[in-house]
Amino acid sequence: MKRGFPMSYFWGMCSPKRIFASRVSFGWGKLVFIFVFLTACLLVPVSLHFAKQESFDLESLMPDMMKQVNDAFVSDVTASYQLQNGTLSGEPSETKMETDSGLAMVNLADSELPDAKNLLVLGKNSMELRDRSGYAFTVKYTSDTSLAGITNAEDMQTWISGQWFVQNKAFVFLTMSAMLGSVLLASSLMLTLFAALFIWFTKRNQMSEIRSYKEAVSLTLLALGLPTLFASVMGIIYFDITVMMAIQSLGMVLMIAFTFIKTRFRQADDILELGGRTG
Repeated sequence: MKRGFPMSYFWGMCSPKRIFASRVSFGWGKLVFIFVFLTACLLVPVSLHFAKQESFDLESLMPDMMKQVNDAFVSDVTASYQLQNGTLSGEPSETKMETDSGLAMVNLADSELPDAKNLLVLGKNSMELRDRSGYAFTVKYTSDTSLAGITNAEDMQTWISGQWFVQNKAFVFLTMSAMLGSVLLASSLMLTLFAALFIWFTKRNQMSEIRSYKEAVSLTLLALGLPTLFASVMGIIYFDITVMMAIQSLGMVLMIAFTFIKTRFRQADDILELGGRTG
C-alpha cells in the first residue's frame, strides 16, 4: 500500500517493525522537514505558556537594578509622593538614594539623569530602568496604578515588575520563546545526531542492515515521533521544559531499544508492502 508523505512518516513511527522498515523511505529533504516539524511540536506548549503568562520576575532580567530598591527608598517614596491617573506628584521634586552599585531616585523635574550602570528613576509619567547587563527600559505608568499597598522593598519590586510586564508582554513572549526554543532545538539536534551516530556504528556488525548514516538518522527521527508528540501534549497540560526534554529523550531510547529487540536491525518481511502488518 503506497502512502504519501507525511502520512508515511506517521504510519512508520507507530511500531518498532514499521520504524525499522520505514528508515529507507525518506530523503534528506524530508528528514529535515520531519526534524523541523518535531521541534515545532515542542514549541507549541512553550508559546502557549508565555502567551497565557500574566506576570514576570523582572529581577531575573535586571538583578542589579532591582537591588537599588530598598526599604529606606520605599519609605521616602510612599511618604512623600502620590501616583494617580498615571502621574506621580509630591515634594521634593528630586529624591536620591545611592547604594554601592547604583542609584534609585525620584525625578519629577525631568533633570538630566546620572550616568549610573544600575539605575531606577521614578519620573512624572514614567520610570527609567537601567541595568549593567545592558537592558534599559522606559516604562509609562498605567492609568489605574497607584502606590497604595506598597510598604517594603519587595512590594515595590513586584509593582515595578507588574508595570514593566504590562508594557512588555510582546518582548517577554518573543524573548523567552526564542530562548527556550533554542534550548529545545539544540537538545533535539544533539539527541538526533548522536543517537543516529550510535545506530550507524552497528553497520560494523554484519547482522545489521543499516548501511548509511541517513538510514540511522531516519530511524532516529521515526523513534522520536511518538515521544515528541507525547512530550508536547504533557507540556500543554503541565509546562516544565525539563520534563518535556526528559520524556522526549527517554521515549526515544525506549523506542530504539524496542526496535532492536523486535528486529535486531534486520528486515524480516516486506512490511512496507503489507499495508500495516507489524508482526
